[in-house]
Amino acid sequence: MSPKAAAMAAKTLKKEAGDRVRKRLLAKRDELIQDLAKNRQVSEETIDESAQDMADRATSAYTKEFAYSLSESDRKILLLIEEALGRLDAGSYGTCIHCSQVVQEKRIEAVPWARHCLDCQELQDKGLL
Repeated sequence: MSPKAAAMAAKTLKKEAGDRVRKRLLAKRDELIQDLAKNRQVSEETIDESAQDMADRATSAYTKEFAYSLSESDRKILLLIEEALGRLDAGSYGTCIHCSQVVQEKRIEAVPWARHCLDCQELQDKGLL
């Protein structure tokens, strides 16, 4: 195969991989948007608190707090997905935003919105980045 044909084949494979990742990111984004809508509905549904006993109020408060914490986590992932889609469009997807090394394929497979390679993610988790 000529070098030009090999380069075109590699570009086609890269585009197909990018399309697969984009589909996964968009599917996860849609799922999170639906979850956020459900959580918002749960937190908005309130029973007349004057008619509740103390245990019902506590359960209701816990349910609202739990839904809020899920929503906050979902919002963070949603932002990371939007950033990943932007990196995909810019052609920098799959590159660590800290050290500029290639993000491991298994990491991208597990977390397609990953911003860091494994080493930098460990530093991030320890608060060193």
